[in-house]
Amino acid sequence: MDSVDRALQNDLIKLVERHDEIGAYLVRLGALETIVTIRLRSTWGTRTAFKQSHVIRTPEQQVPFWSCVAEGQTPAEALRRAIDGLTTYYRRAVLHGYTPTEDWLVPADR
Repeated sequence: MDSVDRALQNDLIKLVERHDEIGAYLVRLGALETIVTIRLRSTWGTRTAFKQSHVIRTPEQQVPFWSCVAEGQTPAEALRRAIDGLTTYYRRAVLHGYTPTEDWLVPADR
């Protein structure tokens, strides 16, 4: 199992489609039906940046979560950061008694 496979191994992530050759991963988060696309791209040097189609905003958050560091040393690390940003807030809200709704995923227009 390569490190990208490990990055996708999260109990809240369901892989819908995977396109390693272009760095595109389509996933569903927890009980939500909205598909989130995570795109990876190489930046200068050896770093990998990520961009998401959606960010998360649960009832516990005043604003949607945007990663301060939208990149990683490797493609796997960048993908893991993107997934962790989504799952951390989702998991916290569910643990505090909120029922997930599709409006938790906000289109990332920036």
